[in-house]
Amino acid sequence: MALRCKKSFAAYVNGTPRVVKVGALVADDDPIVEGREASFESVDAHLSARKQRVEQATADPGQPRDLTPPTPASKTPSRRGRSSSK
Repeated sequence: MALRCKKSFAAYVNGTPRVVKVGALVADDDPIVEGREASFESVDAHLSARKQRVEQATADPGQPRDLTPPTPASKTPSRRGRSSSK
């Protein structure tokens, strides 16, 4: 199973420096994972979380779409009409 790196880091593995960048895929039996399990997540978990973050812009066929009316813009006083007191 492949694991995805959640945060970039560098470490020595068997005396050799390695850099693992965010998003890099490594095998679950790779020595870089040992003792650093919190820095990795399963690819399946990453993909399922990513699917949940995507908003559906249109309704499914035959389904009404709920629309939220826009909120009115706040009215701030214009600086044009102000006189400067020097």
